[in-house]
Amino acid sequence: MRTIFSLLLATILFTSCSKKDNFIAPAEEANNNSLFFKDANLAVRSIVATANTNSSVKIDFSTLYEKNITKLELMSGETPNYLCAIYTVNLTTNSSQYKTYSTIENNPKGATVYYMIRYTLSNGDWGYTDVLKFQRNNK
Repeated sequence: MRTIFSLLLATILFTSCSKKDNFIAPAEEANNNSLFFKDANLAVRSIVATANTNSSVKIDFSTLYEKNITKLELMSGETPNYLCAIYTVNLTTNSSQYKTYSTIENNPKGATVYYMIRYTLSNGDWGYTDVLKFQRNNK
């Protein structure tokens, strides 16, 4: 029974969190022709995090296309190496149109927060964007 519980717990943690090593610091001025991330399945135009209040962060991201993707997850964490899902969108069709998404993370734990998008393909594989570093309360 203890082994089954341990295996179940490990499965839940693995499916909701992810490790990632690379990150991108936010640019002072975004180039209108640049993309945050692009591969054959997903093109992310931008991810922007802004302090919403002293205890929350608003995250906006946009895509130019989504191909063979069944789920988008916005991941968040105190380090770029360990991120957990804070927002999930289930997709049913491909898109070649500009789409925007937005969510608010209430009470992020650290002064520096890292964000990335994990996407699930229709064949069950996962993909990851680069990681965005956001400094809260930086005045």
